[in-house]
Amino acid sequence: MNEHALPPGARKVIEGVVDAVRAGDDVRIDRLLEQLVRIGTPDVLYELRRQLANGSGSP
Repeated sequence: MNEHALPPGARKVIEGVVDAVRAGDDVRIDRLLEQLVRIGTPDVLYELRRQLANGSGSP
């Protein structure tokens, strides 16, 4: 998976989701996930999964 293949802005949204998950901010998680669903590419969802797995430690 090439990170340059992600649509513009997707990386920033993914980073926001990871930060929101760490902080336990459900409202922000919901809002950011809606943005990712609108982008809707398999690469974005794969990268989100990868980032959450890498940052899955406790806040």
